[in-house]
Amino acid sequence: MSKISVSQAAQDHLRGMIEKQKMPGLAIRLIVTNPGTPGVETGILYCPQEYITPNDLHFQMDGFQIVIDSNYADLLDEASLDLSKDDNGEALLTFHAPNLKRKLAGDDASLQDQIAYFIERFVSPSLAGHGGAVRLVNVTDDGVVQVEFAGGCNGCSLASATLHDGIEKQLKAAFPDQIKDVIDVTQHQVTSSSYA
Repeated sequence: MSKISVSQAAQDHLRGMIEKQKMPGLAIRLIVTNPGTPGVETGILYCPQEYITPNDLHFQMDGFQIVIDSNYADLLDEASLDLSKDDNGEALLTFHAPNLKRKLAGDDASLQDQIAYFIERFVSPSLAGHGGAVRLVNVTDDGVVQVEFAGGCNGCSLASATLHDGIEKQLKAAFPDQIKDVIDVTQHQVTSSSYA
């Protein structure tokens, strides 16, 4: 279970923000994108009750809950949320999560190993809902990432859109200036397992 500390000042501020929304059961969601990569980002969002999933971890605060996707629990361990002031004296929530920038595939992992791990942990599972998967085949010296689709994605008419509108954008955001292009090297065959 993650250990996230939230200062009393931050709890008071968040509770005040929630009360202004006048939505019973409204929670705060801590989000993470591209963890363990140079493009890691975090965010703090309102989370209505209907968007809380069984996969979420719940942290009871003073009058509200904070939720996080359990897939990121290990990365948010020892995270802290505090309230400070910006240069104009305005309230500023600060979110410090020391584990988010550590390389998930190991400190000495090559770019290829980092990308392979990222695809396996954060990209391919999103395709599993359609019975599909994707794996890294190679990363060329000039930054071209070659991937191969499997399962429901092999032979799917939407594979090109999935590649360019989803996977490529995700990888370029996670590894900025390190990826030139993402290409599909799958020998596509339409079968009864193909999604569309």
